[in-house]
Amino acid sequence: MRYTTTALAACLLLAGTVSCSSDGDDSKATVSKASETQSVSPAPSPTPSPTQETYKLGDTVDVSTADGKFTAAALAYKAGGIPDVAGLLKADQKWAVLEVKVCNKGPESIEVSPFVWSLAYTDGARVEPMHMTGGELPQPLYPLEAKVKTDDCVRGNVLFQVPKQGAPERALYSPDALDEPVEWTVPKV
Repeated sequence: MRYTTTALAACLLLAGTVSCSSDGDDSKATVSKASETQSVSPAPSPTPSPTQETYKLGDTVDVSTADGKFTAAALAYKAGGIPDVAGLLKADQKWAVLEVKVCNKGPESIEVSPFVWSLAYTDGARVEPMHMTGGELPQPLYPLEAKVKTDDCVRGNVLFQVPKQGAPERALYSPDALDEPVEWTVPKV
């Protein structure tokens, strides 16, 4: 079993999920709900922007930026029941996974990483992902870093150390190409 340190996570966080360079292009990125998914339900957010929508887990959104087009989806959330194989959890923590999927719809390949996904709590706290590998963890794990060619997808579980008490309110997707994160409501369990 191999464990990756938080320092690697910080480095990859800077890289972003989708490698995009604006090259002086002032085009704004757009996000819209993909047509093949269920309806959108607005949900309260601590600091919503006037145009931002919050989606349901399972909803797929279309993202169009100056550098390409892709879809993103937060598919499911599971907390607890995941063994602490690495012995990294404090007494007041548990493991949780967010199943996510990103598909490339543009003409150029894109790069993906788990480090642009996060969990947001009602009190304003945000939990960033961890990355470990091991057969005891819920498979498939989202790759640490992957190139995705046109018309291909990457799906997997992003791992988080979360508090035993409470639950996240939203799952956030924040690649560098977007001005504000895409949000999915995490149902209360």
